[in-house]
Amino acid sequence: MRQFLITAGIKLLLATLLLLGSYFIIYYSYFYYLFIANILLILGLAFLTEALAFLLFALIKSLRNRKKGVILTSRSTFIVIFIADLVIRLTGAMQTYPEQADGRYVSQASFEKLDSWYWVHTPNMFISNKKKEFNFERKVNSIGISEQELKKDKGSKFRILAIGDSFTEGVGMSYEDSWVKQMETRWKSDNVQTINAGVGGSDPVYEFVLYRDKLTEFKPDLVVLTINSTDITDIVGRGGFDRFHEDGTAGVGAPSWEWMYAANHLFRMVMTNVFRYNSSLVKDSYTEENKRKSQEIIEEAIGKFKLLTDQEATRFLVVLQPSLQDFQDGKHIPFFGQTDLTKYMKENGVNYLDTSEVFKTKGNSISEYYYPLDTHFNKKGYALFGETVYEKIEELGYLDSPDS
Repeated sequence: MRQFLITAGIKLLLATLLLLGSYFIIYYSYFYYLFIANILLILGLAFLTEALAFLLFALIKSLRNRKKGVILTSRSTFIVIFIADLVIRLTGAMQTYPEQADGRYVSQASFEKLDSWYWVHTPNMFISNKKKEFNFERKVNSIGISEQELKKDKGSKFRILAIGDSFTEGVGMSYEDSWVKQMETRWKSDNVQTINAGVGGSDPVYEFVLYRDKLTEFKPDLVVLTINSTDITDIVGRGGFDRFHEDGTAGVGAPSWEWMYAANHLFRMVMTNVFRYNSSLVKDSYTEENKRKSQEIIEEAIGKFKLLTDQEATRFLVVLQPSLQDFQDGKHIPFFGQTDLTKYMKENGVNYLDTSEVFKTKGNSISEYYYPLDTHFNKKGYALFGETVYEKIEELGYLDSPDS
């Protein structure tokens, strides 16, 4: 019995060291060296299993004569687990979006816990995001948006504030080539100034609070809110306005098991197909009930924008933006809730533009407007989007009669 207990203790110690090594490699390398961490994880679990087996051998004499068979089964099982993980890893079946686009795992869930109510970049920083298809670099101002430092006094300029996620920020392009700035250059003879308040990963709930608390003081004449399919899935995980806590924080952090999810692709497959987590580690994000709730939250955010901009005598325009994933064989398929959102806006007097009406005319050439791996707009896509929004603003006559 003593020998079994000593062996169990040694194996438990080794298991602990291996699992801790896997954990620290992942978090202290910022999710690099995942394959090494995966090997340590599997070895750690294998030693842990054997430690428990030897503990049982020590406590139950009748099991001791089955020791060889139990150990052989255990080791064979973990060899199969390693091979299965390797096959899944090589096929790319469980790769996350950042892995497909950039070749590395990014902990999206870890960004969800904020120490403030505002989804913004760290103020007064230079951000750089190198990907396979582009190198995205921007200077961030004191508010935390990748825009020049803003002045409250706009003089006689007609100020347009565009707010949204990474498509509005212009990920993949320079500051000047975002759709917001490309749109501004179309008013060469007009005194127009744009503010790009897009922040990658944001959604209409965060965007409303950012506008209400940080951006109204700049007194825009027009607010343009962009919405796309990712807002639906983002809000499923984040919830609505209840995400904002009384202590000044917002959101919920990553689950404690994310390090195993990052390291092992077989574990990812189990969490996805059995426990119904998506790659952002949000549970049941694809159920119609949760997506319907998300749509209703977006409608609530639009309503809050409409109420606040009306109170400030500011024009308000919602722009629905198509993603590459919304097209199949050149045909556009509305994202979940898109039709209902347009119906809501019609019924509530919200001016809106559905740019998919323009993009879907491109048919099979639609891929020419997006980066194929990253799936953000490329320069051609941002140009078309900016032109379409420009034409809508001109059609509404906001610059001709901003007070009407």
